[in-house]
Amino acid sequence: MTELSEEAGKALRSALGAEHAAVWVYGLANAFAGEARVHAAINDAMTQHRRLRDTAEQALRDAAQTPPPAQPAYDVGEPVGDQKSAIELLVKAENDCAIGWRSVLENCEDPALRGTALDGLTTAATRATRWRLTIDRQPAAQPFPGQP
Repeated sequence: MTELSEEAGKALRSALGAEHAAVWVYGLANAFAGEARVHAAINDAMTQHRRLRDTAEQALRDAAQTPPPAQPAYDVGEPVGDQKSAIELLVKAENDCAIGWRSVLENCEDPALRGTALDGLTTAATRATRWRLTIDRQPAAQPFPGQP
């Protein structure tokens, strides 16, 4: 059993919540993707988010904590009706994941979990940048990914 401090456990549950939401949001966005390259990128991202979600759930179980379940649906804020609005939502989901994983990185001392957090932060920031480029949103890259 791995020990997690209260702060690390809270940060990991938050990152897991962001991953649950990202998987749901990517499913929604896939319905509005009009280009093959966008479908492919969505499918790749869903695979990565599921992997991170599963890793976070297992880390919580290994620490004898119960992982929070996914919600049946998530509030997306703005209506999604086309590919561009779906990609805007994906940028928000990636930003939320980056915030969650950065918090894990800042609050956890376990080397393996810190590696997962760094992977989560890096891939979320990279995907958010790619999505911004896809819809010509500038600036495409954020200077300090994962800041709330």
